[in-house]
Amino acid sequence: MENSRPATGYPAPTHNGYPPPNTAYPYSAPPPQSQPYSYPPYYQPPTRRNNLLRPLVLAAVAVTVILGCALLIFWLVVRPRIPEFHLTSLSVSNFSTNQSQVTGNWDAAIEAYNPNKKMRVSYYDVVSGIYYDGNYLTRTPLAPFSQDTRERTPLSAKFSVIDSYVERKVADSVNAERSRGAVKFDFRLEAIAGFKYGGWRTRRRLVRVWCPDVPVNVSSKGSGSLVGGARKCRVAVNFWAIF
Repeated sequence: MENSRPATGYPAPTHNGYPPPNTAYPYSAPPPQSQPYSYPPYYQPPTRRNNLLRPLVLAAVAVTVILGCALLIFWLVVRPRIPEFHLTSLSVSNFSTNQSQVTGNWDAAIEAYNPNKKMRVSYYDVVSGIYYDGNYLTRTPLAPFSQDTRERTPLSAKFSVIDSYVERKVADSVNAERSRGAVKFDFRLEAIAGFKYGGWRTRRRLVRVWCPDVPVNVSSKGSGSLVGGARKCRVAVNFWAIF
């Protein structure tokens, strides 16, 4: 005879075949799922390029700091000063112009002075020239020379030009100034200079000297001299770049 009772351990089914609500199962509920496994952050070892670049950067910074300190100490000890130049005289003779040519002779006297107390200076490839309003007229080389500390050196330069071409507007400007009594010439000098402190020599650098708008009272006979006495010239040299 078929047993109509349900199997032991299970709740009796209802009329729709499902167990009644709020019925407990004989088996315990499955344990809750644990948190997903967390992986440690990915570590990327430094590349070989980074390993090489960092010491190079640190070395460059260290060298820059050391050189800067050395230059500062040198500057405080030596106190370098820019040389001085004075145009003591400038005369002209046989000067004449026409529509596009200039003829004349110039004699210039210059005094070079080394104001440094601890540094000597030597000049090489010395060249001087006469200009008018920035326009080149003539130039001549000078002998190289050296100066001890606090030494003054007289220099002289002679220039000559015959029928040198100039633009018409330059000739007209010269004639206009000459009619007013004085022509303003520009004197320039360039040289390669080397400074010496004890047994230590600096790198050679270009020295530029210029005396602009130097008035010369040119007479009707084409001769004249500097008006107003000696003039201090401008001097340009980069001291920081020579060490």
